[in-house]
Amino acid sequence: MFLFRNWIFRAFAALVVVVVAVGAGWWFFIREDNKLATTAPDIPADLKSGATGAASASPGSATGTRRYSIVPAQSEAAYFAGEKLARLSLPSTAKGATKSIQGDFYLTPTGLDTAKESKFTIDLTTLKSDEGQRDRQVHQRGLETSKFPTATFMPSKLEGYPAEFPAGQEVEMKLTGMMDLHGVKKELTWDVKMRKDGDAITALATVNFKYAHFNIEQLNIGGFVSVDDNVTLQVQVVARAS
Repeated sequence: MFLFRNWIFRAFAALVVVVVAVGAGWWFFIREDNKLATTAPDIPADLKSGATGAASASPGSATGTRRYSIVPAQSEAAYFAGEKLARLSLPSTAKGATKSIQGDFYLTPTGLDTAKESKFTIDLTTLKSDEGQRDRQVHQRGLETSKFPTATFMPSKLEGYPAEFPAGQEVEMKLTGMMDLHGVKKELTWDVKMRKDGDAITALATVNFKYAHFNIEQLNIGGFVSVDDNVTLQVQVVARAS
C-alpha cells in the first residue's frame, strides 16, 4: 500500500511539473501580447504630392472623383485573437498579418463615390503569425484557405467624411459594406481613422465579430490553447491617387 501511495504521489508530482513546464513555455516562449493600432499610419513623404495633378472626372461619376490604389508594401491586414492556456489564467493576444492586400476605392469631395465599385481583397493564404502550429490550425481548420483563399470587402457607405479635410490630420469615420469571408457574405461596419494629404490617403480600419457569424471554427490548438469566440480585424492602408 505504501508503494502504491508513493507511486501515486510521484505520478501527481510529475503531472504538476508537466503542467508548470507547459505553462512556463507558453508564457515565456509562445504567448503573445499584441496591441491594436490606435492611429492611422503617417503619410509617407514621397506620396504627399505625386504626379497625378488635379482631381479629374472619372467616366460615369461625379466631377472630382479620384481613384485611390492601395500600396501593398506599406499596408497591412491583420487579425487579433484572444488566446489562453487550457485551465490556466494565462491570456494573450495573437496576431497574424499579411501585406498581400490590394484594392481601389473612389472618393469625391464629399465622400465615397457609390457609382464606382470600390473593392479590397486580402490573400488569406499569406497570413502568418510567429507560431507555425497556430498558422496551420488557422489555415487548415479555421479559415480553410485551400477552399477560401481570399477575403473581399466592398464598401457601400462612408459616414463622417468632412467637407474640408485638414491636410495630414486624422478624421474618424464609419465604413459600411459587404464582407465576403469563408464563403459567407455579411454586412459589416468598420471604425475608420483616416488622413489625407495631397495625392495620398492613409487609414486604419477596425472591426470585431464572432467567428460563428462567418461559420469559422472556434479553434482549440493541440488541446492546450483555446481562443475567444470573437476576433478583431484591423487593416492599415496606404493608398495613392491614380
